[in-house]
Amino acid sequence: MKKMGYSLFLICFAGIFFSQSSYAQPYIEDQTGKVNQETKDYVSTLNKEKFSILEEEPEYGVAITQDVEPKGNRIDLHIENKFRNFDFKTREGPVNIVVVFVLAQNEIRFAHGEKLTSIFDPLNKNLELKARLLNLVKSDNYNEAIIEVSDIVYQEVEQAYFGKGLATIAKESDKLREEYVKQQEYSKIRYLLLFTSILVIVFLVYTFYYRYQNSRVKQDFYTHNILPDKILKDGLFDQKDLDHWLQNNRKFYHDYTNRNEAIRALKYYCLYHYLPKKINQYRAITDHQKSLLKKSLMNRKIGDYFFTNYFSDEEYTFLMFNTMMIDAQKVSAAYAENLLSSLSKAISEKSIEDEILESKWPLLPQYKMSMYEEAKSVIEAKHENGDYLAENMIANLSYEQLLDDLSDELENVCLNSFKTAIFKVDLEEVYKLKPIYKDIIENDFSDEDLSEVMSSIRIGYRADLTSIAKLKEVVRAAIINIQETIRDRKKRQTTVVRFDFVEREVKTILRPKSKNKF
Repeated sequence: MKKMGYSLFLICFAGIFFSQSSYAQPYIEDQTGKVNQETKDYVSTLNKEKFSILEEEPEYGVAITQDVEPKGNRIDLHIENKFRNFDFKTREGPVNIVVVFVLAQNEIRFAHGEKLTSIFDPLNKNLELKARLLNLVKSDNYNEAIIEVSDIVYQEVEQAYFGKGLATIAKESDKLREEYVKQQEYSKIRYLLLFTSILVIVFLVYTFYYRYQNSRVKQDFYTHNILPDKILKDGLFDQKDLDHWLQNNRKFYHDYTNRNEAIRALKYYCLYHYLPKKINQYRAITDHQKSLLKKSLMNRKIGDYFFTNYFSDEEYTFLMFNTMMIDAQKVSAAYAENLLSSLSKAISEKSIEDEILESKWPLLPQYKMSMYEEAKSVIEAKHENGDYLAENMIANLSYEQLLDDLSDELENVCLNSFKTAIFKVDLEEVYKLKPIYKDIIENDFSDEDLSEVMSSIRIGYRADLTSIAKLKEVVRAAIINIQETIRDRKKRQTTVVRFDFVEREVKTILRPKSKNKF
């Protein structure tokens, strides 16, 4: 019986002993492996014999880390994580302390519970103390550094506990944190005010610069004193509208520093902005005639003629100009009609054999027909653009005088249409030989690429030297060249459509659908 009681006593004693041992805390987290057992025992004893007797039993630990974890993390978050996850009996205790070394960052921080802020905030600001401890660590005196910092921490805590008491320390800590929060809020407000001030200053500077530029540009323009009195007296004239237009278009006219540029700008403004408004106010002119007047002013010669006469002669009016226009339009229309009626005969009688390669003589009928269509388009375009109207008005030529120059005009029109007309026929012949070329050119390219292809084909083309076979090779080379250009432009795309035209002789590398913009 005695033996049984003795055995039970030993079992209970051993259980209590091992139970207490299982709660032993390391209190030092060492990633370097340079802290000896004696130092670890020192910190452990400091906790058991000194910190444990203080109110709420604060726990103290040391963490030596190589760098922030995870890599790239902010150092303050790293310190906070070390404090919260330290192997204390009560994690995140309001009176716990952890001294954290971050070697790669050359930093040491005193992490602490919320009740001890007033004690450790001054220590975290003590740069001299931190430098001394870090120097010990750099010289591999880890144990000395830990013992020294541990003594300092305990002395500060003990002095505050016995001098003020934990309740007072906690109140001071709360007040300190409140002040810190207020400081942060003030800092945010300060930065916001600073940012707002910078924006306001930038806005004011930009506004000042804009007004200065506007004022300078207007001053440069008005320095030339080119505004006619007739426009200044007109109630329809809007000075602000002109000023706004001058500011927006100053780059196109070199800021109006040159008198000729200023006159050119005024002329453009009047012809495209002021005068169309002026035309609209006349009730005596029909809407159709108003449209013709506006269109005729777009002709450079007529526009210059009207601008000069209207603003130099006080008696010159739109009604006078309109009367002249009506008569001149009838003459120019009759002249254009006469040109068209004489065109077919002029082309049929024109000999072009000497200007065509002999091998292409069988195509003479097609060439003549193409010349007729091309020349007809030129005559119609010149009539539409007011070129014949300008000759009648400005040169003051009568219908009979215009007819005297009819043959010369037909000759000029045919001459200007010749190369384009012959080229179109030759290109159609190439398309007959190689239909795939036409398919590629008309369907595979964007408008910009098509323009580049046609320009490449026409460079060096001569009706008296370029054969159909030669033109076919030129077309083939132009197609391949533009498709290689498109391939380079689209080199980043993952899928490249490849065509190998063995039978068609065109080795295209990429045939993107042209109407999709590249």
